[in-house]
Amino acid sequence: SMHLVEQHQQDWKSDMILLQKMFDSVNLHSLFTVTATVEEKLAVGCRRRTECTKGLVSYCTKQTSDDPSLYAGEDWGYLRTTADELRQTVLQQKDQILTDQRTIRELTGKLSECEKGLNDSTSDNAHYLTVRAVDELEQAITQLKDRIEKLEVGRVAGADRPWRLEDVEGELEKKMELLEKERKALRLETEKHRQEIDRGINKLHHRISGLEEGSIKSLEKLSFPKRTNYMYAVVNHPIPKLHAFTICLWLRPAERGIGTPLSYAVPEQPNEVVLLQGLHSAAELLVNDKVAQLPLNLSRGSWQHICVSWSQKGGAWQAFQGGKLRGEGHSLAAGHHIRPGGVLVLGQEQDSPGGGFDSSQALVGELSQVGVWDRVLSPSQVASLARCGKVTQGSVAPWTESQIQVYGGATKDPGEPCSKHSRSAQ
Repeated sequence: SMHLVEQHQQDWKSDMILLQKMFDSVNLHSLFTVTATVEEKLAVGCRRRTECTKGLVSYCTKQTSDDPSLYAGEDWGYLRTTADELRQTVLQQKDQILTDQRTIRELTGKLSECEKGLNDSTSDNAHYLTVRAVDELEQAITQLKDRIEKLEVGRVAGADRPWRLEDVEGELEKKMELLEKERKALRLETEKHRQEIDRGINKLHHRISGLEEGSIKSLEKLSFPKRTNYMYAVVNHPIPKLHAFTICLWLRPAERGIGTPLSYAVPEQPNEVVLLQGLHSAAELLVNDKVAQLPLNLSRGSWQHICVSWSQKGGAWQAFQGGKLRGEGHSLAAGHHIRPGGVLVLGQEQDSPGGGFDSSQALVGELSQVGVWDRVLSPSQVASLARCGKVTQGSVAPWTESQIQVYGGATKDPGEPCSKHSRSAQ
């Protein structure tokens, strides 16, 4: 009997293991088979347990009292609970599959309805378009028929109104000929204007080429033969706003002290830029009425090249003589800018724009190659100018015959200091 109990226990365990494996491997297509198998195994297990209980009640009772640990390792209640849970899970999966099948059938039906509706709609649209095209064609034929009838009526009534298609064609040809003539006239006029523009451009090119080659007459020198308050020259070229400048010139003073070779005055400040030297004082550069003394050593009767530069950045200034740096400094009207629209005078110091001259500050001697640039020239450029070279870039006061007017007896004379030197441009 003990052997029979153990055999039933082993069978029950095997059934539960098989049930667990079947549950682990179940899929959506085998749920019904699993359900049947579970029910069958549960029934067999119950029958075996009942048989064991009926045949060996006394023996089991005796063994249990003698050996209480006989069934301690087997929890029958736990096994039955597990089997019930598996059964419930299988039933739930079964219900879910049925629900999904119903949903798929519904979606399939709706898709079929949509496809049927699409086919019906396409057929209806095609039919509608065909009918519409036929209607439009009929309307076009009717309109053409009406126009033909009107033309035939017009030809029959041609006795009182001589109107024919040939006449209309003739009028159209005349209009086309007239338009063609007008087009040719416009083309000729346009060609004429183009030729005039080309001639103007060619003249401008020749003028620029002449300027580059020095063919435009260049002023040689200005002469101020005596000390007066009325002898001077004016540079007509407008001076723009400047944040820096360089002034260079050739000077041959006839007396001690150079007077005022150059002065630039604006309505707000007559001493906007001044280069001067009194009879018994050093040469000076004035910017916005601020003064810097220049360590220049100028002699009478010989040509000397002088350059001065200034920048609003820190008020830095430099003075050159003969192409060599003679002195430099800073804090000369720092941050100031040279105001535009003033008057640039050669030979006199101005107390007002273009006037207020004082003979004691006048230049006596000769000037040549006066130039003003809108930047600080490099030492090499200054040295080139002192060797009779040229620096054209940035020039704001060209030294030309047409840009300088003389007054009060000042004269434009030949004999500039670089006439015997070769020039090189930079």
